[in-house]
Amino acid sequence: MSLQTRSIERGSVDKSQNCQQLRIFIEDMTSLIGSALVEEFRNDHETDINPNIIVGNGENLPRGATKLINAADTTELGQVILDCDIIIFHQNYCQAEYAYKLLKYGNYNSEKTFVLVSNPLTWSTTALKEKKSEETAFRQSIMNEDETQLFKKYERFTENDLPIRRINSFERLKHLEQSILGCEKKELNTYVITPGLVYGNGEDILYELFKTVWMNPDAELPIHGEGNNIIPMIHVNDLASIVRKATILNPQDKYIFAVDYENMTQKKLVTTIAKCIGNGKTKTVTNCSEKMLKMNVWLRPTQIFDSNDQINDAQKNSSVNWEFQEGFTKNIYKIRDQFKLYRGLDTIKLIVHGGPAAGKSYLSQQLSNYYRIPHIQIKKLILDLIDSPTKLGELLKTTLQQVKDQMVTEALAVFEAEKKKKKVPKGQPEPVFDASTIIPRLPDHILIQAYKWRLEQNDTQNLGYVLDGFPKTLEQYELLFQNENNQVIENIKPKGVIYFDYSDDQLKEKARQIIDQPRYTEEQVSRRIVNFRKSNDSLLQQYEKFDIKRINLSESAFDQALEFITRNGPILVLQEKKEEDYIEIEVIQEDVSPELQTAQQQESNQQQEKKIPISQSQVQQSQLGVKKKTDQLNKSLNESRVSKEKQKLTDEQKFEQFKQQEKEQLDLRSQPLRQYLADNVVPYLAEALVVLCEKHPENPINFLADFLEQKGNELQANGQIGQ
Repeated sequence: MSLQTRSIERGSVDKSQNCQQLRIFIEDMTSLIGSALVEEFRNDHETDINPNIIVGNGENLPRGATKLINAADTTELGQVILDCDIIIFHQNYCQAEYAYKLLKYGNYNSEKTFVLVSNPLTWSTTALKEKKSEETAFRQSIMNEDETQLFKKYERFTENDLPIRRINSFERLKHLEQSILGCEKKELNTYVITPGLVYGNGEDILYELFKTVWMNPDAELPIHGEGNNIIPMIHVNDLASIVRKATILNPQDKYIFAVDYENMTQKKLVTTIAKCIGNGKTKTVTNCSEKMLKMNVWLRPTQIFDSNDQINDAQKNSSVNWEFQEGFTKNIYKIRDQFKLYRGLDTIKLIVHGGPAAGKSYLSQQLSNYYRIPHIQIKKLILDLIDSPTKLGELLKTTLQQVKDQMVTEALAVFEAEKKKKKVPKGQPEPVFDASTIIPRLPDHILIQAYKWRLEQNDTQNLGYVLDGFPKTLEQYELLFQNENNQVIENIKPKGVIYFDYSDDQLKEKARQIIDQPRYTEEQVSRRIVNFRKSNDSLLQQYEKFDIKRINLSESAFDQALEFITRNGPILVLQEKKEEDYIEIEVIQEDVSPELQTAQQQESNQQQEKKIPISQSQVQQSQLGVKKKTDQLNKSLNESRVSKEKQKLTDEQKFEQFKQQEKEQLDLRSQPLRQYLADNVVPYLAEALVVLCEKHPENPINFLADFLEQKGNELQANGQIGQ
């Protein structure tokens, strides 16, 4: 995990009562689960007196941890395990088995706790438990959960159902669990905690779904089959809280479910991500590479830590410090914000402000193309809303029609009055009133609703926006970015303003260079400049409260804008920039850069409809000007090339590649186990086989078992176990 930013807001009752310094081993401290466990067990930010010592393996040393070790070195791992009070494994079950046997057969005086965070897929081949009573419906009604036919038909598994679990592909993990649950050593407390699908913070299993909707506004998220399979889930912070609770309370029950209280299906999960983070689109697929999304398991939240087994009491007086007890759906926006924070993603929220013909739309579109963020412009916004099947869209249609009807009535009255005053000369046609030339304008209160709607859409919340030439007045700004209590609306407020600080003469000169734009006649431009100046001073005073960049040289406007945006360091956005792209800027705003108009006219004459492909990397690097941005761009392009190469692979090649990667991973993960077997098992097993071959006993299996048991007793007596 690149960012350790979990906020510790829980009451520190347990920690304050536990003044003894603990030594804790956590496997893979930089993984999603490992980093949450470190954050849960650390207390160095609460006390300077004997804070917990947290050690483990991982890519780097997270905040709150004390030391990194090489877990592949069984000698070092063994020494650390025997030295720790709490040992937690959640990923490498081979190392977990080695550590557990070391604790089971080793000699030590202090009490220790061993926790194995298991895998929910161990239940995936067990058929759902059919409902036999009204108990499930009673619990659902208490938890205010929607009862579908699916959840009415079945009931949840509890920890007591472990004997009926059927495992087809996790036999080794099953045997490890059974061994841990059967441990009777007094000095060793052992627990197996089976979580649901783990989500939250920077995401792991759900990362690809988040990444897909983040990078592609038009993406359709895949739903495997009908999507009615039940998926138990747990936020990683809540999982860490349950693990810590088990190590503190030491409950008698050793097998624990760690799941939240939501009834979740695959379809509901994917649809929630699509609607609340993406564009709401999904599609049905026949293949799904992520096994967690295909499991069909319904687990009951653990009641082991509670005073009784009633779910209603458990929710009111839960001893688990829940953060996401209600589940994924009701906390999706908080989960989205966590994803942005833990992945270090930033949003670019800009207002481009200036007088008529200053070049606002041109720069806005440049920045939109460069950072792949929405360019919000009034004309396109209104057209999009009118085409959308929303109440606001209907309101816009009705309001525009009403405003136009009123304007037509007033203009027609003026036209008829003028017509009566002026007699038409003989031989000339009668003047005809043309209502099509009348363009209605929305009142501010409707326009503000439209802009707020756009700023609250998922793409702007994920990536940011460039607001093109709006607001135009201080009153519009306050209506858009402040609530009824005059407080700034945090999720839509801008982070900076780019202001084209041109004089009136400069604006008029730029307007003269614009080709075939009737709105830019000298008279109209002068009138619009006057209106702009009336409201500009008060609006600029408000903008000064933000970071503001004044630009008075149009030739370097883009470079200056980039330097302003990256003033606090490079901007990291989860976007895959194309190496080759077409640079096309469609001008749909009323103010247009003269440079753009001239370039477009020349291109139209020389190339007609031909589009010129330009290297996106060349454009960006030539305009960048900030050296530290180059490394980030090159990294993005390399990732893009790798992504393209992967997309070109056939299904067979992908499968072969996946098998090879899986084999390499298994080889890497099995190295400690192979070393362990070579050091501690193979020599004695080889000796036993030699003796077996010499004596040819009648029952070779019993002879072999007796020989190994005798050898084990000899080693234990000599104190050689675990070496």
